[in-house]
Amino acid sequence: MINMKRIGFDDSYNRFYSALNFDRAGLFKLIKDEYNCCTVLYPGCSIHITPSFYFQHVIYVDISETAKKFFDDNQNILSIINGNKKYKQSAYIQFIHGDYTKELPLRENNYDLLLSIYAGGITKYCNKYIKPGGIIVSNNHQNDAKEALKDSSLKLEALIRRKGDKYHIENDTGEKMLRVFQEHSIPLKNMKKSSNGLNYVDNEYYFVFKKTHT
Repeated sequence: MINMKRIGFDDSYNRFYSALNFDRAGLFKLIKDEYNCCTVLYPGCSIHITPSFYFQHVIYVDISETAKKFFDDNQNILSIINGNKKYKQSAYIQFIHGDYTKELPLRENNYDLLLSIYAGGITKYCNKYIKPGGIIVSNNHQNDAKEALKDSSLKLEALIRRKGDKYHIENDTGEKMLRVFQEHSIPLKNMKKSSNGLNYVDNEYYFVFKKTHT
């Protein structure tokens, strides 16, 4: 069980992620086990630090002041990550307070994994930072994955589907994968009402792309 007690913002993290069963820890564990990614770029991250429990090196990017305030407490965040991480090395995180649709102070072709989750246009603007052979995981928010299919440098590799509390990779699904891809969007049933309005809850499908060349 994740211990968030040592940081003052545990209530916010719990409200937006843990309480909604939306931290997606199982998703990141599956990606780590299957694809052995180490370096991760996460644009539009908000305050979602769960990827750092599974990946040693994560760059977080968000333009919101809420995220900036959260990540300003870097030492406490590292403390909680190092207390929950599933790898031996010390965790490395960096937060960039900025717009991921603009140029970021990052090396191109440098990261193993791009997370494109609940923020539009991530693949379009940030694909260049992922190394050939690296992967992009998208839940098709604002048609991000559909746009990625048009990119000749990317190949649709697999689906990740959540069934109950577990995530499963579906490889070589052929026509089924394309049909799900064509039909899938984020329906209203994947939203949950809260005291603050509507919050996202976990998506049924994630799409895995492999970057084949620059």
